[in-house]
Amino acid sequence: MTEKPSVDNWDDFAGDYLKAEYIKSYPATLVCKGIETEFEEDKAKLIAIVEFGEKEFKFQLNKTNQAIVKKTCASPKELIGKKLIVQKIKQRNPATNSLVDSILIDKIE
Repeated sequence: MTEKPSVDNWDDFAGDYLKAEYIKSYPATLVCKGIETEFEEDKAKLIAIVEFGEKEFKFQLNKTNQAIVKKTCASPKELIGKKLIVQKIKQRNPATNSLVDSILIDKIE
């Protein structure tokens, strides 16, 4: 039988995509378990499957994070198995023109 989600906190209701608000302490370490790709409005998106704590999340790599990965890895699949040391930063959301918390890869080990 599957255990029911706990109503004592919000942990069981987190979405598939990793958000800055899910990480309570920075810098944080994520472990890349896999890479996925998808198209969104005819644009290719690169998504790392990362482990944080005891859960797996999707972590969509924006252009800034992709540039950081390119400096260390010859291809996206070389990211698999690596540790990503991340920081929280503020970035402007182009859709709303407001500053939002975002996750930046600081270092890859």
